[in-house]
Amino acid sequence: MTLKEDIISDLSPKNGSLSGALISFFIAIGVFVIFPYIIFILTAGYIDDNIAVLEDIGPIKGAVWAWVEDIIKYSFPLVILSLFIGFYRAGSYVRIPLKILFALYIGAWLWISSHGGVFGFSAGGMTLGLDITHVVYVMVMISFAMIFVAFAEFSGNRKKYLEAIDKKKDTMSRRRARRLSG
Repeated sequence: MTLKEDIISDLSPKNGSLSGALISFFIAIGVFVIFPYIIFILTAGYIDDNIAVLEDIGPIKGAVWAWVEDIIKYSFPLVILSLFIGFYRAGSYVRIPLKILFALYIGAWLWISSHGGVFGFSAGGMTLGLDITHVVYVMVMISFAMIFVAFAEFSGNRKKYLEAIDKKKDTMSRRRARRLSG
């Protein structure tokens, strides 16, 4: 088989996994949507309980909620990409560009959702600032390193993928033969 034929074969929905897609989708929803929301709820409770000395804590909670909304809003492409990454199994050619897009977007998502690593809140005449740019730089570099993981995953799983596809085709042909003979 040529490379073009391999890629076309890998694109076939018959070789995909609906259960893998759903598992990947729900994990992404949990990590990128539900987890930030839970963290906001816990943070809002902490702000209410422990920073009650400030007269007007609404702006702080509003700023934190706006940040959580940004995290959730910008994470929807990650959730959609994870659906397709889960559909195509490890070892598939189709999964490589999807994983590369995921790695690049997660780096951009980290940068955008962290506001470049600089946070600032003001309330009650007091300004709170947090500069974590160096941490964000490291996290973005790690996300870009995921590109190499995509190629390593492909090369490490290609043989297993092809064996699974052959086994699936064999099972389907046996079922078809039983239906035709019986």
